[in-house]
Amino acid sequence: MIEKVLVVVIIGVVGAYAQGSCRTDQHEMTCRGKNSLHDLKKDQDYLEVDTLNVHQAKLDLTDDLVPDGINLSHLTLLNATDNQITRIGRRGFDKIRNMQFLYLSINQISHSQPDPFQALEKLKRLEMNDALDGNMEEKSDMLRNFFHSKNSFVHLAQIELNKNKIEGIYPKTFCGIQGLQRLELSNNRIPSFDFARTCLKELKALMLAGNLIQKIPADIWDFLPSLSSLDISNNPIDCDCATIRLLSGDDVVFLNQADTKCASPPELEGKRIFELSRDYCKTTRNPRGKASFFQFLVLFVIAVGILWLYKKYRERTRHMSSVPVGYTNLQHEQAVEPEFV
Repeated sequence: MIEKVLVVVIIGVVGAYAQGSCRTDQHEMTCRGKNSLHDLKKDQDYLEVDTLNVHQAKLDLTDDLVPDGINLSHLTLLNATDNQITRIGRRGFDKIRNMQFLYLSINQISHSQPDPFQALEKLKRLEMNDALDGNMEEKSDMLRNFFHSKNSFVHLAQIELNKNKIEGIYPKTFCGIQGLQRLELSNNRIPSFDFARTCLKELKALMLAGNLIQKIPADIWDFLPSLSSLDISNNPIDCDCATIRLLSGDDVVFLNQADTKCASPPELEGKRIFELSRDYCKTTRNPRGKASFFQFLVLFVIAVGILWLYKKYRERTRHMSSVPVGYTNLQHEQAVEPEFV
């Protein structure tokens, strides 16, 4: 009998979550299941709620997140992580304009209407780790749609776009974000620092670990003048002399230095960049310098050899020209007196 009661209770709980339900604990509301927000009581006051956690709701953020008649205008944090979200648009956030922290990680967003975050003028932090779906061009277009906005994002200080398999970013994608101070793009497939030179003047931290970056721009400190933290670990860095000199400065904190290694040239493959001496690129330490010195040495030896052969040739020619030749000479110097017979 007890077992039957437990089964009935469990089935009831599972059924309730499947249909959707919300629980409120002072300032925090947690909703689970599809249409859970639509089951909220319209005659109840939710103005004290500032945090909303939504789970397994399969949200479509091109439609109203908050149903008509429900006032959640004091929300400052929305956690919509792992909700199988595939679409976002402006309408989804139109009724929660006080949002400051938006978490959209672990979703499958493949479509974005233009300017979806226009209403979120107070937004401070946006997390979209492992959230994007689609090919290279579709992801690049979505990123541009997110931030090419009438909203200047003056308070948006931190953006996380890690683990999205991003292969390319339009250079001006982040130009409209006036308040951006920390940008995370780790564990993607980004091949280069393809950022417009007139943007990101206030950026202080740039995370690019685990990408496909080989070269560090020589003018990186010019177009990112406020940068104080940089993570380029686990990239196939080409450790030429320009890169080694560039990374030897003291003004920037390089994170995860133990995992920042050279992929080329072959003689430096696998070596930690920050363990290379600053004097490495001097002639005695630089492989290219060694090659140049060896070439010079070979050319010098060849030149000395040619000069020696030429000298020998001149001496031989001079010796031959100094020996008298002719019949008269043979008569006086080389003639042999005939024997008496």
